[in-house]
Amino acid sequence: MEGGGFYNRNSAMQASGISLLMPIWASACRTTACTGKSLVVADYACSQGRNSMAPMKIAIQELRRRTSPGTPIEVVHTDLPSNDFASLFQALEEDPESYMAGQSNIFPSAIGRNYFAPLLPSGSVHLGWNTFSMQWMSRSPADATDHVLAGLSKQPDVIAAVRHRQADDWRRFLNVRAQEMCPGAKLLTAFTGQSDGASGWEWLCGELWSAIEDQGHAGLLSSAELSRLTIPIGFRTLDDIAAPFAANGQFAGLRLDHAEFFKIPDPFWSDYQTSGDPNQLAKRHADLMRAWAGPTLVGLIDPGRDRDALMTDLFARFAGRIAATARIHEPYLAAAVLSKV
Repeated sequence: MEGGGFYNRNSAMQASGISLLMPIWASACRTTACTGKSLVVADYACSQGRNSMAPMKIAIQELRRRTSPGTPIEVVHTDLPSNDFASLFQALEEDPESYMAGQSNIFPSAIGRNYFAPLLPSGSVHLGWNTFSMQWMSRSPADATDHVLAGLSKQPDVIAAVRHRQADDWRRFLNVRAQEMCPGAKLLTAFTGQSDGASGWEWLCGELWSAIEDQGHAGLLSSAELSRLTIPIGFRTLDDIAAPFAANGQFAGLRLDHAEFFKIPDPFWSDYQTSGDPNQLAKRHADLMRAWAGPTLVGLIDPGRDRDALMTDLFARFAGRIAATARIHEPYLAAAVLSKV
């Protein structure tokens, strides 16, 4: 994600989706195991922390209702080593919505490591929270020469590679989380979804790809760069989520308790309807897209290029396209709640 707190400031869409998950998250918090001298809540793929505050606050409130007020609660935030952890800890100290505000015996920490490997001791996690990360594949399965997003390619070989990688990643993620969870623990995970072949990302990501093609036509990107500018993101259906559990209802000691699709409300649309300003709407979408897509695209451009200038030009072109084609953006979110049996 774009560092310097940029993602925190430009993740309103993710926050909009997370708000839909609060009822099923609260239910998981009320029914999870509460054994041991201390309780561990794992925030898998925390990014810069702003969107973790509300779910962690709910977890603490629900666990406090079921245990002694003095029971220590550890909140372990995890993300890649390159994550902007400084913004996370700044938010914990300064954000008025911080879950630390007014609390005692809460112990936050962070781990910089890929979550496709074990992160925490076996049987130590009571609650796991993970949103807007499992759409990112563990590695790029193929370069799509017809789209910026691998999962939106129309090339059969690319889509086959995406589906294979996503199925393998899902099983790997479940395996390592199952090792970390204690008996009776709950895990909520949510990521980009697809229903009847639609994800809701077709418009925004389509315009981003068109802006990249515009740069190619202008001679700003080489043909080699155009061919590899593929973000390794895909979409899962509810059937994809349930597949590992099909044999006997369990996988790696986990049970799938609940799976559901949500349509994320567009956080910018009501302001646009009031203002009628397509440029304001376009800037917000451009900043949102740059916050999560920009760093990956930068890494795919040849070294020695003025990458920041190319990104600034790209997202200016993208914003121009959005302003010219303004519409509501309501992508799908797939969510699953799992229990350790």
